[in-house]
Amino acid sequence: TELPFEVDGADIVLVDDILFTGRTVRAAMNEIFDYGRPARVELAVLLDRGGRELPVAAQYCGADHALAPDSNFVLSRRDDGSFDLRIEPGEG
Repeated sequence: TELPFEVDGADIVLVDDILFTGRTVRAAMNEIFDYGRPARVELAVLLDRGGRELPVAAQYCGADHALAPDSNFVLSRRDDGSFDLRIEPGEG
């Protein structure tokens, strides 16, 4: 990993598509702290689907939509370039 900016004292906004367990956010924060101590780390997400395993919350969130653990959001791009977001049941 290479960060093209100084982490110490910086205000950092992590951006993720879908917040679920919080593990991805934790891994990103661990990596950031390997490079220094930021003044603040905030989180922006497109969707918060609930089901957290870690105490993580987004300061900026496009939508909250609780989803069963065995279901998934699927984001795809249509031929015209627009996006399609749908919910699909999980296997099992």
